[in-house]
Amino acid sequence: MIFYYSRSKKTKIFAEALGEVVNMPVYELKSDLNEKSSFAFLIKALGMAFGGNGYPVSNMPSSIPQEIYLCGPVYGGQMVGPPRYFLDKANLSDTKVNLLLTASVPVEKYRRKALDYLNKIPCKHGEAYIFAASDKVPPELDVIKEQMREIILGESC
Repeated sequence: MIFYYSRSKKTKIFAEALGEVVNMPVYELKSDLNEKSSFAFLIKALGMAFGGNGYPVSNMPSSIPQEIYLCGPVYGGQMVGPPRYFLDKANLSDTKVNLLLTASVPVEKYRRKALDYLNKIPCKHGEAYIFAASDKVPPELDVIKEQMREIILGESC
């Protein structure tokens, strides 16, 4: 199953493409951080990026399958709060967890930092991937799927 958090909907595009590529259902993690253009959002967003254990998910799933992909954006150089909250609160001890991160600049250190966080979670550790999700150019779905098939599934196109 694919779990994702996406405030601006860029990561949603990647999560849905991943769902098609690996043939898994997609589930959106929600929080109350979707208020746009407000001072309250700014304060919450700073806490989301730099807060310790993440930011609460309002629709935590009741059951988790044996393998998941957790998708979320990178803000301030690290995985955002709702996916971190999910990792901390969900019972993942029998689950293989893979990460898919989106960032305006997909720097390798962001991926490593997310893996370091994942290594602190009691779960079966999977892979971590990072993809570019520019604010200026919307991602092209066919290109995303092609890259995922190549990078995640090891298929050459």
